[in-house]
Amino acid sequence: MAVLACPNSADGLDDLVPVRGAGDDLAYVIYTSGSTGRPKGAMVHRAGMNNHLQAKVDDLTLTDSDVLVQNAALTFDISVWQMVAALMEGGRTTVYGDDTALDPIGLFTRAHHDGATILEVVPSLLRATLDAWDTLDNAARTPHTTTAAPALPHLRTLVVTGETLPPDLCTRWFTRYPHIDIINAYGPTECSDDVTHAHLTVGSPGSRTRVPIGRVVRNTRLYVLDPSLRPVPVGARGELFVGGTGVGRGYLDDPAKTAAVFVPDPFSTTQGARMYATGDVVRYLPDGELEFLGRRDHQVKIRGQRIELGEIEHTLREQPGVTDAVVLDRPHPSGTTALVGYVTGTAQPEQARAALARTLPEAMVPSVVVSLDAMPITPNGKIDRAALPAPDLTTRRAPHREPRTLDERLLAELFAEVLGVERVGLDDDFFALGGHSLLATQLIARIRSDFDVQLPLRTLFETPVLEPLAAEITTLVAAGARDGDHSVGVEELLAEIEHLSDEETDALLSDSSGRL
Repeated sequence: MAVLACPNSADGLDDLVPVRGAGDDLAYVIYTSGSTGRPKGAMVHRAGMNNHLQAKVDDLTLTDSDVLVQNAALTFDISVWQMVAALMEGGRTTVYGDDTALDPIGLFTRAHHDGATILEVVPSLLRATLDAWDTLDNAARTPHTTTAAPALPHLRTLVVTGETLPPDLCTRWFTRYPHIDIINAYGPTECSDDVTHAHLTVGSPGSRTRVPIGRVVRNTRLYVLDPSLRPVPVGARGELFVGGTGVGRGYLDDPAKTAAVFVPDPFSTTQGARMYATGDVVRYLPDGELEFLGRRDHQVKIRGQRIELGEIEHTLREQPGVTDAVVLDRPHPSGTTALVGYVTGTAQPEQARAALARTLPEAMVPSVVVSLDAMPITPNGKIDRAALPAPDLTTRRAPHREPRTLDERLLAELFAEVLGVERVGLDDDFFALGGHSLLATQLIARIRSDFDVQLPLRTLFETPVLEPLAAEITTLVAAGARDGDHSVGVEELLAEIEHLSDEETDALLSDSSGRL
């Protein structure tokens, strides 16, 4: 162990005081954010803390030659291992203040000068760093210009934690540093920090669309369970439960919240063993690694359908020009719930939304996508979802243009009646004004009745703006596309769409025959 240098060391006691309480005694309390907005004090015991420290020593193969950066705030659980793990093997810990720790360029520059061998960051900061290096490189591009990124000759492992690690960040990192591996670490504060590590090398994660969170660390058990606490098969989605040495004591002075998520472990042979319900949705991959799919509390119900916001975020990040994405549910003035997407990068919001409309079920397509220069960040470096701006869902994106033709005026009246809004213009989008699948069926039924045309439901999803939709209706009227005996009432439309499976819904939306 390293020794603190004391100027008046002669005043210290000669005898070492034995360390007491290496088991269930409380080691520390770290407050984590709660879904209600009130932080919870997670209590971690010494056995869990020591086990996690040893897991870091083992999996990072720490030695007395390592220099570990302590750049996390003391209110962040990863600060514990950052401070102590290298010292356990006789290595060195170099401590950075916030000015350096939160500076995307300054952090890596300082790590370079200090000869750091292990550095841990969150994906948001890593993206900001890579973006900054790219910008500087492009601005100073000459035949004799060197890259803005430091060489980092001593850094051997970059640990990434705290958020989902997108594959493109791995690719960009290994393009610059093919010799510096990445450890993708995952774990809840309630379980003494990380419970899995994924070791990534150049070429990782290959063709995968998600970066795995890896395999379990020492003295830890992971269970992927269904709502009845039964294990699910490989590849199936389930909630992750953590058992073993690292499971903490619960929440300080909050027995109700403790009892809700620290539950008896039915798979353990140890009397009184508990497991922690993470609230994270994961699945086991065939190779034994875990894949993180999203948060259970990021699931929302939109018009009776359970929606995984992480799935929408994942699809948004795959769109060209999108560097990062967050999706939230927001109350809509119409009384419904609207999804709002937030993206950074060069992608046009409407193009990103249109791309989602082509690949996702209608209920999963955000009513609006907002472009941001950067995501708001918490003091711990994570995306601050609570600080994302609330868009005005009733604001039109273009100046109001009055309908001109008879068909446009009639369609505008139908939009207004179905959506419960006062005025609709040529550039207004049905879904951006609060429309959804059930209201869409009502609108289609009214269009078929009032215009006497057979307009497929799919057309509204593909052409939700009034002017081009009116043009489509005009074309059908001119072509004589009549309903005849095939008309379907709104009640039948609602009944059919409510009872469709996901596969049947996809088939319905792709059915060009216009049967509905």
